Amino acid sequence: MGIIEVNSISYEYNAAKDISIAPALKDVSLSIEQGEFLCIVGHNGSGKSTLAKHLNGLLQPTSGNVLVKGMDTKDEQRSLEIKKTVGICFQNPDNQIVTTIVEDDVAFAPENLGIEPKEIRLRVNMALKAVGMESYATSAPHMLSGGQKQRIAIAGLLAMQPEVLVLDEATSMLDPAGKAEVLSIVQRLNSEGITIVMITQYMEEATIADRVIVMADGEIALQGTPKQVFSQAAALRGLRLDVPAVVDLRNRLIAKGMRPTHALNAKDFANFIAEALGVTNGD
Repeated sequence: MGIIEVNSISYEYNAAKDISIAPALKDVSLSIEQGEFLCIVGHNGSGKSTLAKHLNGLLQPTSGNVLVKGMDTKDEQRSLEIKKTVGICFQNPDNQIVTTIVEDDVAFAPENLGIEPKEIRLRVNMALKAVGMESYATSAPHMLSGGQKQRIAIAGLLAMQPEVLVLDEATSMLDPAGKAEVLSIVQRLNSEGITIVMITQYMEEATIADRVIVMADGEIALQGTPKQVFSQAAALRGLRLDVPAVVDLRNRLIAKGMRPTHALNAKDFANFIAEALGVTNGD
């Protein structure tokens, strides 16, 4: 059993009002393994963010259930424990910062849980160090860049010591430098054992995951390793998605007669081209 089990869930935003609209999720099932880096992609309205909000009980399925370490997200008595296990970082970092000093913001959630001050200090220091922001502990969040703010938001979640970190479009409002900062932090956290679920529209970001799930019209349309998913360029375009730019270039060159390669990022592809041309380091 995975750390999160999604069992045949469907969700309708207006179900309580008895308004007939298309379900946002339709009979979705998946298992998320401890320590996995899972990326969920899809166009706007595909259901990926709705699915993300089910992973720690922010939304409750209309049918089916979600289990977090065996705890049903519908069980109100386990709600706090579930939210401590699965933390969610959202799109806009400004909406997640609630104080005027960085270290106070990171300490906010543990303080509200009544954790001992000495333990809070240890957690705040650990969390800021984990995201490379310890030197900004006494800074004002509004003076930081977008990428730095999002790193502070992640630190606030880490202070809760979650086992799973869900990033719901967490890089979509950041410039390229900010995106790189956050993705680097996320990869390192995953290497240290935290399960990552990343929701994104940017296909390049999905290349760093262990597994990719493609959502369309509230259902899982494709899933597999990045190599498996991005090899299905025609299917992705049929779902109104593109393959990453490097993969598209790779496929075009293969169509022109270049031998196949599974390179998914610019560095690996550059090395492949260099090898194909007989260029060695230093040439």
